[in-house]
Amino acid sequence: MSPRVMQKRLQFVNLTWLALIAAAALIAAIRGIGIAALASGVVIAILPAVVGLVFIRADRVVPSVASPLLVICWTLLAVLGVALTGGASSPLTILFVLAPLVALNLENTDMAAEAAIFGVVAYFAVLVMGRFELLPLGAVDYLPLTVAVAFAGLVLAGLLVWVLVQDQYGARTAATEESVQVEPVPAAPTPVLPASSGLLLLDITPEGRVRSLSGDTLGLVAAKAGASLVNLFEPDADLSGLRPDTGRAQGEIRLADGRLAAFTAEAGATGTHLLLHDISASQRQAAETSAALEAAAAQLQDRTAFFASLGHDLKTPLNAILGYADMMRAQIRGPLPEAYADYPGIIHESGQDLLLLVDDILDLAKANADRQRLEPEPVDLIASAQSIIRQLDNQAERAGVKLKIKSDSEVWAEADARAVRQIWQNLVSNAIKYSDRGGTVTLDAFEAGGAAVLSVIDKGAGMSEDDLKRVTEPFAQGGNSRGRAGTGLGLAVVRSFAELHGGQLTLRSRPGKGTRAEVTLPLADMTDVTPLEDAAE
Repeated sequence: MSPRVMQKRLQFVNLTWLALIAAAALIAAIRGIGIAALASGVVIAILPAVVGLVFIRADRVVPSVASPLLVICWTLLAVLGVALTGGASSPLTILFVLAPLVALNLENTDMAAEAAIFGVVAYFAVLVMGRFELLPLGAVDYLPLTVAVAFAGLVLAGLLVWVLVQDQYGARTAATEESVQVEPVPAAPTPVLPASSGLLLLDITPEGRVRSLSGDTLGLVAAKAGASLVNLFEPDADLSGLRPDTGRAQGEIRLADGRLAAFTAEAGATGTHLLLHDISASQRQAAETSAALEAAAAQLQDRTAFFASLGHDLKTPLNAILGYADMMRAQIRGPLPEAYADYPGIIHESGQDLLLLVDDILDLAKANADRQRLEPEPVDLIASAQSIIRQLDNQAERAGVKLKIKSDSEVWAEADARAVRQIWQNLVSNAIKYSDRGGTVTLDAFEAGGAAVLSVIDKGAGMSEDDLKRVTEPFAQGGNSRGRAGTGLGLAVVRSFAELHGGQLTLRSRPGKGTRAEVTLPLADMTDVTPLEDAAE
């Protein structure tokens, strides 16, 4: 017998005894017993039941002292009842059998034997004491209550005997059934799936009921152990494919709420394993993702159109500014006052910087709109680098930075000449901007791994690992950009041009140690380069 069952049974016995004592008190009161005698007798009679209700409860573990204490209380009740109501001739001698019976119901045979022995000893002690008139004579006032309590004890003893007989009969029946039954094949354990997986795994019995389940219930109220399989699907759904005789079956079926689900059913020795996947949820998620992508594309298109319009609007007046600055530098309308002699050069250089920014905006807008068109041709990377040095020499001189080319041999790439020039221009401008006064920016070009590589090296501020991860994104700048002008477009444009050529931008840098930027481009076919060299000669 399990401890919980035992505890509930003893609670029932205690409550039954309280009910019997209440009935006995009512009978005694009707027969005219005094209030004092009734009260004292009832208090003594209910003592074992009160102890049992306090110590033995179904919602907590029974203390080790509870069982002995309960048997002692029943024994004490019998001794007091017999001693106070006439000795060995008292009707309450029936109470001596209650303590052993309670111990037997507690499945403690040793305690039952001890209670029986103590009861016999106590009875003979009462008999001897009565013989020598050492006990009070049975009071007539207690007689109605004595008879009623004795009857209650007889009823409770019969109840305890009946419980014991039922236990013995049930145990023999279970043993007999166990001996003749064939041990069933244990069901395979159901794999445990996460509750948010979107998958529901069911173990189905041959009778079509859910033995166990795991994973996401898919919002099905009926998805629980013991439920009928038909309650999980639409009333007119074809369930024949869900329980194959052998092998595996797959298909689609409507759930109880109308959602479409994919299923995989596999026959087993003890039933069927059924895996359900809500297709409707996947389709809905795919639709939401598609809508989000379309919205993002629309926003990108709007932004691209804005930048393209802004770039064209800025480029028109810039060309006029640069043109007039060139005229002033050439002194076409006559010499300028000496105080203003340097102004046209400064205006021209600043305009060139602004024009580079506008070109970056336009190139980035075209790349984002996937409208950037390249015109690949053989390009000498060294010659292109020399042209950039001539263009940016004044900017480098103002910053106190020296520009030099490491290699003087030709390196030919199959690329768009304007794009190559802008790659050089952006990389060299960045290197000048972040170099310390007195530093050197080195331009180089070489062949490596079947590709043409151009590189720009500086010994300036450098970048951290976190900066390297974001500086090639549009409008992103590293932590070393504080106090330096810039929009964060230069490296984004370089990366876009490199990728449009099928190459890549590689940055290696350390804070305070400088930066090395390399762009790989396709090598030019030398059969295309030779005619160009011949024409140049």
